[in-house]
Amino acid sequence: MPDLLPGAAHFHVTELPAYEPSGSGEHLYVLIEKEGLTTDQVGEALAAACGRSFRDVGYAGRKDRHAVTVQWFSVLAGREDGLATLGERLRGGRATVRQVARHGNKLRLGHLAGNRFRLGLGGVGDPAALAAAATALAHQGVRNRFGPQRFGVNGATLRLARAWGAGDHQAAVAAIVDPGGAWTWGAPLPDGFRHGPEGRVLGALRKGAEAAAALRAAGDPLRQLAASAGQSAVFNAVLDARVDAGLLHRVRAGDLASTVRGAPFVVAPGEEDAVSARCAPGVFDAFTTGPLPGTRRLAPAPAVEAEERAWSAGTGIDWGWFAAGALESPGERRPLLMAFREPPVVEAADGVTWMTFALPSGGYATEVLAQLGVAIPADRRG
Repeated sequence: MPDLLPGAAHFHVTELPAYEPSGSGEHLYVLIEKEGLTTDQVGEALAAACGRSFRDVGYAGRKDRHAVTVQWFSVLAGREDGLATLGERLRGGRATVRQVARHGNKLRLGHLAGNRFRLGLGGVGDPAALAAAATALAHQGVRNRFGPQRFGVNGATLRLARAWGAGDHQAAVAAIVDPGGAWTWGAPLPDGFRHGPEGRVLGALRKGAEAAAALRAAGDPLRQLAASAGQSAVFNAVLDARVDAGLLHRVRAGDLASTVRGAPFVVAPGEEDAVSARCAPGVFDAFTTGPLPGTRRLAPAPAVEAEERAWSAGTGIDWGWFAAGALESPGERRPLLMAFREPPVVEAADGVTWMTFALPSGGYATEVLAQLGVAIPADRRG
């Protein structure tokens, strides 16, 4: 069975920006190649190097720590001369500045067209057969599942969402403090420093904060992370149910479909066959969709929404959590399938079979491999 080889050297990700920096503006744009570091770790070091706060740093998407990744960062009023100190502010990995530019706005999540992946595979007995399978997958469309990375180490981010949504703040904090699940409220806190929202939770706890206050100390990033994990679990459940029902490429009256540009629309009675033809394999002029529940959500017909709620009941996620409270979120519809931005290419070099392809923003390369029967190592599953 083919397998994705472990280690960052076999997992390369290059961000495909939605736009190029204009060359002028108050935001310093920095293209960085990193390895062994989270996006937030690089962002914090970049802010310090440029003499700014972390809130002045923007990026279009979070990139895997266990990979060689290339992505743009923006820094409001950032000092370019400080970039020489970036490397000395980082521990446990490397970050290299590849390009510097200027632009008029801050980079925000979603400001990217997609990502290009170059993945090293082992155990490929017949590269031609793998290439043929990838071509067939491109024709059928990649099931647009959220990968296990979305749910955190050992599913801890999803546990956080369930606990926080249900109002169990102590269990929510426990999922942050120990993703392995061994720590319980009232036990001694672990030593060491952590970056990002999780670090702010630990800092608040060390100052004696109660669970709810510690969660608030992390601010919107942690809340949004938990909400997205819960929404993603709902989406995956609906996707799986539609696959089982033969509804991956087929719509019914009252379903919500999506144009290729991501605009959802309700399928009217009598339009089912015409829209299904647009969603057919190899056509992809439209897509079937699934829910990321929230407040500003174009709803399908009541019977369809009731079906989606029933399909996702086993996730333990209450859709009402996203309408109000800690996990409130706008929500949206996500296509159940995605088309490759660049089709897969398979080639062999130095005893490794390399697969290169590009996906739209939000697509998971590990899901492509899983749908091709490639085994995923543990460091990619959460």
